[in-house]
Amino acid sequence: MNFFTDSEKQILINSKNIIVAYSGGADSTLALLSVTENAKLKPKVSALHINHNKSSLSDSWEKHCKDFCKKLDIKFLSKEVEVKEQGQGFEAAARNERRVIFESFSKGSTIILGHHADDQIETILFRIFRGTAIKGLSGMSRVTKYKNVVLVRPLLHLSKKEILQALNKEKVNFIFDQSNEDDKYSRNYIRNQIIPLVRERWGSIDKNVNRMTRIVSDQNFLYEQLLRDKMLVVMDDQNLSIEKLKKYSSFLRSEIIRLWLSDMSFAVPNERQMKEIEKSFFESRQDSNPVIKFNRDDKQNSAVILSKVNNFLIAEKSNE
Repeated sequence: MNFFTDSEKQILINSKNIIVAYSGGADSTLALLSVTENAKLKPKVSALHINHNKSSLSDSWEKHCKDFCKKLDIKFLSKEVEVKEQGQGFEAAARNERRVIFESFSKGSTIILGHHADDQIETILFRIFRGTAIKGLSGMSRVTKYKNVVLVRPLLHLSKKEILQALNKEKVNFIFDQSNEDDKYSRNYIRNQIIPLVRERWGSIDKNVNRMTRIVSDQNFLYEQLLRDKMLVVMDDQNLSIEKLKKYSSFLRSEIIRLWLSDMSFAVPNERQMKEIEKSFFESRQDSNPVIKFNRDDKQNSAVILSKVNNFLIAEKSNE
């Protein structure tokens, strides 16, 4: 039941702490079992259960998780959160709350997530429907650096069916969350209504999407390397020269600015916000001193304030 690659195993060995995001569902249960199978890693493994209080069964789910961890003889952590939708939907709001908790772990920590191949297809389709760019088509990575921690997704090559088969073979109990059947949530609708139809017509979708994400990820890496070379030409002490940026096309400028902000873990502007940046900093009078403040609805990265100082584009964190 070992699903980690050699490089992922090395990450776990070098980690100070290993935290498994454990909801009690099938995916996170298999991820937890996979990590705890290694006796040498077990002393630094903790299971993190986030109680969203979204169901009348939330407390019983937490008890199930606690009892299962006791049986495995691993540390159990429980965090209770209040999900405030604030116009972004429950799924996105809950995801933001989880990210805040992930950020609280110390540097050198690794967090194991139970995302699988079906989740990858769902994510790709969801992003396409929302109008993603190249980077979005690369899907979720098996290993991602996020703030001070490393996120590892060891089950990304397994389908949901394969996960269920593995748990049934070992006769392991897990939680079934009925809210996953509620199609009012966009991701559930994609999972329950769209993917089965696609899979019926194109049975090799799992393999094909997995191949596509690898290819696009490699292409995006190359694209960013070439883009970074252009960015270094206009950069001075982490700031961007507006005069030098003006020598580039508006599209190249926007891509450089997005990469620059992403490297500093700031929110990356969408198309509408990018047009405002273009108008304020590159089409305005030379003596103007525009200031733009923006964030993204998903709040994955910090809100940012862009300003003009000595004809340089400056980015600072916004505390709002």
